[in-house]
Amino acid sequence: MITGKAKSVTAVTSDAWCGEHQHEKSTIMSDICDFEWSNNRFRHNLTISDLKGYNKNEPTDRSRALIALKELIGASMDYALKDKSCFQDDEFLLRFLYARKFNVNDAFQLVINYHAYRQRNGPLLQRLSVLDENIQLALRDGFPGVLPNRDRRGRKVLIFLAGNWDYSSYSLVTVYRALLLSLEKLLEDKQNQANGFIAIVDWTNFTFRQSSNLNPKVLKLMIEGLQDCFPVRFKAIHFIGQPWYVEAALAVIRPFLKEKTRERIKLHGGNLSTLHDCVARDILPTELGGEGPTFNPLNWYHELLESSQIATKPAPSYILSQPQYYTKSPAPPMAVTTTTTTAISTTATVGSDFLKSTKAAAVKIGVLTTKANDPAANTLLGVGSDT
Repeated sequence: MITGKAKSVTAVTSDAWCGEHQHEKSTIMSDICDFEWSNNRFRHNLTISDLKGYNKNEPTDRSRALIALKELIGASMDYALKDKSCFQDDEFLLRFLYARKFNVNDAFQLVINYHAYRQRNGPLLQRLSVLDENIQLALRDGFPGVLPNRDRRGRKVLIFLAGNWDYSSYSLVTVYRALLLSLEKLLEDKQNQANGFIAIVDWTNFTFRQSSNLNPKVLKLMIEGLQDCFPVRFKAIHFIGQPWYVEAALAVIRPFLKEKTRERIKLHGGNLSTLHDCVARDILPTELGGEGPTFNPLNWYHELLESSQIATKPAPSYILSQPQYYTKSPAPPMAVTTTTTTAISTTATVGSDFLKSTKAAAVKIGVLTTKANDPAANTLLGVGSDT
């Protein structure tokens, strides 16, 4: 039986515990509120005018916009920005500001989209290098080609000769990887960041069989990346010589395009005069009815190859392209070369079976070394295969 005194003691003890617990709970809630208030105060130091009112042509405004973007990145708790290593790279962040006309809020969202896209599509963006054999094949076929001169508005012109696509040797994914590698290099130039790009796609001689290899999933992936995730602006996309099945494919992907992107796609068909109304003839190659020299896709390929060997330090993890240095394999010892040469010279007298075995030995010892010394036909670098 519980006496009144015991009840009183129990009640007092219970009240004391509740009060202590309530005080502890209040302290915790106070800490949480202080954290939230501090975090919000940090974020809300940036007003609407701070996020939108910058002029890219004013150095002071560019600096203020860069500081505001860094503040947003530093305060962000978005999972895509768990690695904030890009925080101190001004040159990298300026790409996003130029891509969104120095609207800091839009540039911040583009930074998030960029990192999220990379996390979702890791295998696609791994080992993005000009020394990748499949990327080399795409670049040598002109995917993309880059004209040496800019248009009247200072924009860089990219050329795609769709009929050159050898889909049996490299896939649409490889074409996309080669394009991203090229854009990464071109964006090192501030003028390209500020003025953007135009693309000219020549569909002449593009066959129905080639069109059947335009994977819809890959096309959607390309649209998502180029339209919403990478700091690049295509100011115009010109199609010439497009057959009906290309227009049908365009109709399929049109719902995934933003209205502004749809407005920038111009279909010229076989009428090059309308193309020349948009892009001056003096910068276009003869293949596009221009007055310039014949288009040579190897020019851009060689420029990428040379620039990949002059990097002084590894690229940061948030940069798409990672330099891989080409080194020549040492020449085989003279004795091996002499033996191989002697073996090959005796094959004419010992029959076809011996010829085959000797030839195989020569390939292993001599031919592979030759290929290792040729960047255009390199098979020993191990930089990935087509996907």
